[in-house]
Amino acid sequence: MARRAALRFGLLAVFCSLPCTVFNGAQFPFPPERCSVPVRTQKAITTWRKVIVKRIDFDGPIHLSQSDVAQIIKEANHKKLNADDPEWIKEFTEISLRGAWQDHGYFKVIVTSQARSLGGNSSEERFLVSAHVEEGLQYRLRDIRFRSSTDIGIGGDSTISEAELRAAIPIRDGEIFNVALIRTGIVALTKLYDSHGYIDFTAVPDTEIDDDLRPWISLVFTLDLQKQFRVGKVVLVGLDPKLEARVTELIRPGDIYNYEVVEDFLKEIRAVLPSGFSIGEDVRFLRNFKAGIIDLTFDFRTCPWPWISKVQNHRP
Repeated sequence: MARRAALRFGLLAVFCSLPCTVFNGAQFPFPPERCSVPVRTQKAITTWRKVIVKRIDFDGPIHLSQSDVAQIIKEANHKKLNADDPEWIKEFTEISLRGAWQDHGYFKVIVTSQARSLGGNSSEERFLVSAHVEEGLQYRLRDIRFRSSTDIGIGGDSTISEAELRAAIPIRDGEIFNVALIRTGIVALTKLYDSHGYIDFTAVPDTEIDDDLRPWISLVFTLDLQKQFRVGKVVLVGLDPKLEARVTELIRPGDIYNYEVVEDFLKEIRAVLPSGFSIGEDVRFLRNFKAGIIDLTFDFRTCPWPWISKVQNHRP
């Protein structure tokens, strides 16, 4: 009998151990670096030395191959794990080790590990990792289904079909369950809905696990579309008049807001952009939640206005 996993993928801890967000021009949490007044330097962060994993010893048989283990070590050594932070081994255990098994279908794997220093210098430290892995069952994907969190349906005010949603997730029914591919699919779904104006869209996966006859996992995505946004006013400051027509051709008031159109336009004219131009600093997005519109202001001057929050959410 199938059992629902209240895990909700741990919940997004499993699928979003890597970033799952998609930049849609709606949030800029960072201040500008260009044309800004220098600020007081913050206190230096603690010391940092790179972790180098030389070998992983397992205390029992495992199903992953030697090449798989070598890949785990290679990827971990490319990450910025801090040898002076005793918590680095927890991240390595959860992301590198447990993640590797989950990408091979061992969804319920339990991993514990500890590290022993092999010596180092002022810039790095080498470690031997000893690991215990309880693999559990290897699961395959039974199917993927979608449901809406509201009564507007999974397509909302757009033409997105269930077939298009399924195609966005790069794993076929019957294949070995792979968390990394599901994570890739969540990013693709977010981009898809973002292109239809649903910039606050989220996809929350639930698991239905069947251990009785054959290890299967079904996924049910609850899709929360939120409000669909359209383009409001478009203001251009400091742009060559010859290019303004191109902007009005691509980004027209009343059109469904699609951040990729904005990004593509800026890539198209990158040769004439002022030095240091960035979307995060020189494009202002003003959202009106009630009206469902986004006003855009592009500032192409060499040194634009003194920085204020370039994203403003207006709730009348």
